[in-house]
Amino acid sequence: MTPSGPQQPFPSAGPPANPEQPRKGRAGLLAGGALVLALVAGAVGGAGGAIITHHYDADATDVAGSDQVSAIAKRSLPSVVTIQIADSTGKPVGTGSGFVIRSSGYIVTNNHVAEGAGASGRLTVQFSDDSQASARIVGADASYDLAVIKVNHGTLPTLAYGDSDALIVGQSVIAVGAPLGLTGSVTTGIVSALNRPVSTGQSMSDVSYLNAVQTDAAINPGNSGGPLLDMHGRVVGVNSAIASTGGDGSGSQQSGNIGVGFAIPSAQVQRTVDQLIRTGKAEHPSIGIQVDPNYEGTGVRVGGVDAGGGAQRAGVATGDVITAIDGVEVAGPTAFIVALRSKPLGATVTLTITSNGGSRSVAVQTNASNN
Repeated sequence: MTPSGPQQPFPSAGPPANPEQPRKGRAGLLAGGALVLALVAGAVGGAGGAIITHHYDADATDVAGSDQVSAIAKRSLPSVVTIQIADSTGKPVGTGSGFVIRSSGYIVTNNHVAEGAGASGRLTVQFSDDSQASARIVGADASYDLAVIKVNHGTLPTLAYGDSDALIVGQSVIAVGAPLGLTGSVTTGIVSALNRPVSTGQSMSDVSYLNAVQTDAAINPGNSGGPLLDMHGRVVGVNSAIASTGGDGSGSQQSGNIGVGFAIPSAQVQRTVDQLIRTGKAEHPSIGIQVDPNYEGTGVRVGGVDAGGGAQRAGVATGDVITAIDGVEVAGPTAFIVALRSKPLGATVTLTITSNGGSRSVAVQTNASNN
């Protein structure tokens, strides 16, 4: 979601070339000032309001190629919605996308879409048949950039989750949403990369850590919160951020898709959404350490260990340097947090630690944290 009219600065994500390093401020220049990562924005009015849109209603069979995409689009579009955001006066301030996950009216979207309404704003959901319903926020979590909203609109068709852990680089995927306010838009592409550490946000209160699925399916402003589907029509990700060229680094400009988009994996989505529906908030896996912010080497140096936490029980000590989680190298704090928060609560993770010139592996059990 983004404001309409002149675009305001956008939160940025860590650079793909070195995604483990956290970004500061609202926008980040990458590759010598050529590449900017931003939350997937959506303007209302303007070009979006002037273009006549149509819904994908091809009558196709579920076979390979374009006919398969047509069939998936036909099945999925009734479950994909456009979310219109207005301020407390009713003035439109942005749009986003979402999808129905429970027939009783529970809809998944991004936190940065839902929070666009503010404390007293309004969320309106538009369905593929152009009917509308007001929505309320059930729960939201900035760290995972996920939110659940609820409408009362009868029994709704739903989308099912797919297995993001089974994704492979190069497989085909489909993005569905409302780019630039163009409802019912369908694009195709492939999975470009997996486990891409991406951090978005401008402050500690709204920073998100995404163990992202990277895709070249066209994702543009307004796709935020829409589903990324596999070729069975199952949700394998929630579209959240894109890389774009242009702008001056202040975030005052944002160009469209350049084939680098990021989605939250469905395994994370399912865990977090279930928590948000059940309790209104999400829990974050923790091992009970503080990261040394002054460390500039590879990995993360432990700046402190919480009494009674999993790290202390496993023998992790202040000054240890964690270089990998479950065999996957972590280059810095963002990659470490992303890798840890992608794990289920109560999971046992194996840390590779260097200290005193030697290396060792320790098993640490995660526990819940609301931080």
